[in-house]
Amino acid sequence: MHNNGGDGFRVSLYLAVRAIRRGNRNTLALTILIIALVVVMMNFLTMIIGGVVTLYNQQMIDYQYGDVSVQPREKALYIDNADALVKEIRRMPGVLGVTSHMSTGTTITNTRNGKFQTKSLVAFSPRDERSVTKFDRAMLSGDYLSEGDEGQILIGDLLAGDEDEKKDKIPSLGGVKVGDHIEVAYSNGVVKDYRVKGIFKTDGVMIDSSAFVTRAEMDSVMHTNGKATEILVKGSSAQDAEKLKLTLYEYGVQEQVKTWQERGSGIIGDAIASFNLIGTIMTVVSLIVASVVVFIVTFINIINRRKQIGIMKAIGIRKQTIIGSYLIQVLFLCSAGMMAGAFLLNAICLFLTWYPLHFPMGFITPSVDYGGLVISMIALFIVAVVSGYLPSSQVASEEILDAMRGG
Repeated sequence: MHNNGGDGFRVSLYLAVRAIRRGNRNTLALTILIIALVVVMMNFLTMIIGGVVTLYNQQMIDYQYGDVSVQPREKALYIDNADALVKEIRRMPGVLGVTSHMSTGTTITNTRNGKFQTKSLVAFSPRDERSVTKFDRAMLSGDYLSEGDEGQILIGDLLAGDEDEKKDKIPSLGGVKVGDHIEVAYSNGVVKDYRVKGIFKTDGVMIDSSAFVTRAEMDSVMHTNGKATEILVKGSSAQDAEKLKLTLYEYGVQEQVKTWQERGSGIIGDAIASFNLIGTIMTVVSLIVASVVVFIVTFINIINRRKQIGIMKAIGIRKQTIIGSYLIQVLFLCSAGMMAGAFLLNAICLFLTWYPLHFPMGFITPSVDYGGLVISMIALFIVAVVSGYLPSSQVASEEILDAMRGG
């Protein structure tokens, strides 16, 4: 039995190789190309989503949350011992930078045109901020804040806006430039005039609609000395944020500590879920296209060789051997198409790394999800085998005379 099985496979392999060699080369190349494009279609959107998520995560870490952030205790508005806590965290192992933020609700008005926006104004120490975030490297015009600056403000590009409202992505101050004066009304009733020292741009919508002053400035107006609404901490690696969080707790931090993943997951989670749904739909459509292509190619191939199949059956070649030869052809087409598809996918990824796609949130560098690529290839293999088996089984099961007559 074993020898018969081995002989049957060798005959199937011989018939398959013979059919591929004698077949139409253009049809073969076109089929491989279609399968390659199916592989690309099944993975391209996932690749772009991966790039979007990577960019968004990096923006959160670099400008909003650091690696981990310390929040006020339950039901508390502020971290009261912020200065002492910052010094304590700075001495902990694995900590590369610490900065405290104090934010308060304000109304910011462009005195030149009367346009205003209600925003949370954030105060920080410019020196400490450099060790955690990258605002000092994101200046579009003007200068970054200096320690002890008073009467100076740093604002985002989207908050500054454009004189032409149609060019604004979100409501703005209508075209503020460096050196202009804007008015800030604090939550305690104090109204103060500020000179715009610098305008930054990160391509993050939430980030570029922000405004910042120094701690010295905020403390002089709001009397918030020693208080903070959050403390941002930078560790050796963003991937070790959970480990850094545990370190803070182990060294006695009583306030709430959250990683950048915990703070940012809710914001982009719904958008990613929508993208993934679209990706799933594309995958299903791609598999249907692949199954139809394989079915048609196999069916046409078999119809053109029905007489040969009848002759093979007449001389004693078993049905399973004939079916096996067509399945080997299908597997060859799939394997060649998948290799070509993986090559195309990596080539596209490399090209878009050199020439990134510019999305509203920044330049997207796609990343290939090799785990997803393997899963999509396995699914394609299964679909292709089923699509190749059905027509070959149907014709191989025909009576010898019917097959030889070709009708």
